[in-house]
Amino acid sequence: MKTNKILNGPAIIMPLTLATALLLTSSVTSHSVRTAAPSSPTVVFAVTGAEDERTMDAIVMVDKGRLRPPFDDIKEGSSKAFGEKFFAKGTTYRLMFGGGEAGSVKVNSWGEGCSNIHAQVAVTTSAKIGGEAMALATNSESLGKRAPSRRAVSASERAAVLTLMNSIYRQKRTPAALMRSIKVTDVTATDLDGDGIYEMVGSFGLAAKNKFERDLFLIAKPKGKAMVAEFVNYQAYQPPPEGFLSSIDFVDQLDLDGDGIGEVFVQQGGFDGYAYLIFKQVRGRWRQVHMMGGDAC
Repeated sequence: MKTNKILNGPAIIMPLTLATALLLTSSVTSHSVRTAAPSSPTVVFAVTGAEDERTMDAIVMVDKGRLRPPFDDIKEGSSKAFGEKFFAKGTTYRLMFGGGEAGSVKVNSWGEGCSNIHAQVAVTTSAKIGGEAMALATNSESLGKRAPSRRAVSASERAAVLTLMNSIYRQKRTPAALMRSIKVTDVTATDLDGDGIYEMVGSFGLAAKNKFERDLFLIAKPKGKAMVAEFVNYQAYQPPPEGFLSSIDFVDQLDLDGDGIGEVFVQQGGFDGYAYLIFKQVRGRWRQVHMMGGDAC
């Protein structure tokens, strides 16, 4: 698979299919797990799940400024080799939350899913992780050196986000009768660019009686008492009979290239599976720069 330079990723975002997830491939670079050499590629993981069942998926390998999948899930033995190196029992990683270090992650075990591998982990942190609140982990000692900046939104922030969200749905010609049925999946405040002003990251969904879905993923920034959209990903589609959705949910943010602006990591649903996407601000606009299949059964 062709690797993506972090500054020149594709801008197209599409609903995932099983075939899409299975075509996300990479090569694995061999290096030490517990004490990685300075020249070793950085790996970033997603940490999800409730306290008693936390799991960790590999999202991206950063190698000399390039983003690539951590392993080739089609090439025989590639995922197993990665698991044996990076998911070895007792391996500890830095937990990242809101762009900064917020604890540690210790691998207990790992196993194979349908088309991916997953580690079972124990998390040590004071951050409130679980449910819609996910986090990241990394083997890098240099990433995330700023203070964590992620919190629940205030009442006024939430009200301003909902006002913006409603205006976007109306602009997309959502029938007035459906507007009250919009569901808020999550709204989180996090400082993406370190300027002390928190951006709002939200995900919303709307399903009509005919199951037609209208999903929205939104990054917004305060302007006075209002919110202004910095990034809008709106999807209107008819889900397959099985009901699989392509909605996007915030995982966390982390500055991968040291430009002072955190890349936004998200999880997107797909046909009988999910994947991870990374968005980066390039010349003032948010663009997708990476995709890695999470699992697809």
